[in-house]
Amino acid sequence: MKSTGRADMPISRVTKVRTTPSTICPKSNNMKGTVIYEVRCRRVVRNGDTVTKIVALNGVKESEAEAMRFVREHTTIPVPRVYATTPKSITMEYIEGVSLDKAWNSLSDADRVGIITQLRGYLDQLRAIKGSYIGGLGRTPAIDERRFSDEGGPFESEAEWNDFLLEGAKGAGPEIRQSMLRSQMRTDHEIVFTHGDLHACNIMVRDGRIVAIIDWENAGFYPEYHELVKPLRNPNWRVGYYHALPDIFLRRYDAEYVLDQFLGRITVR
Repeated sequence: MKSTGRADMPISRVTKVRTTPSTICPKSNNMKGTVIYEVRCRRVVRNGDTVTKIVALNGVKESEAEAMRFVREHTTIPVPRVYATTPKSITMEYIEGVSLDKAWNSLSDADRVGIITQLRGYLDQLRAIKGSYIGGLGRTPAIDERRFSDEGGPFESEAEWNDFLLEGAKGAGPEIRQSMLRSQMRTDHEIVFTHGDLHACNIMVRDGRIVAIIDWENAGFYPEYHELVKPLRNPNWRVGYYHALPDIFLRRYDAEYVLDQFLGRITVR
């Protein structure tokens, strides 16, 4: 295993291409290759052994490519190699595979156990990398996508992070509810390196093994519970991966999950 220290989005998803026609998303006429994923203003284009993620309107986060390089350097987690970046795109290695949400129900029990065991080992490596603040690599802002304004910080403490989460809910209830919520929010979780979007669609498998973990745009240093509660905000419960996810972690975060679900209900979008 490579040494850990402090501290991509999709390679190709071998699934049906989804398209959403839009007149507000600029199209590039000079990008050669096959569009293998398209939704809203995001596209993934394959060209031989590479794929390019393109975010037409807001551009890609610089921290995404940095996170992919960081994880490749400090862990054994399979992450696509980054070849080039622009303000609107990341070009990376193409890795053949199927997303876990598409594959799960057809996997054998032995393959499912193997994938869960493999993922647990990868998470242990990420969580061994401790942080001194809450936010993206290079002290870039933290993200809570439920909010209309989804970035804030970086934050020097979990208490500041909790304030940020509660700010999104201020318009949805009286001050007493804010006080009650704050009293249930811990401020002593470990801050660990976190993928930040560990949905089944971001785990690529082939022959019963994980071959890549993709989509690192929300990666950074977050409280230890965040890796679990984030994908459980909008899971597809028909995919058994989500039922297995809480037990991948060394400890459960039931109270944090319940609180996060309630915050999601009252957060102003």
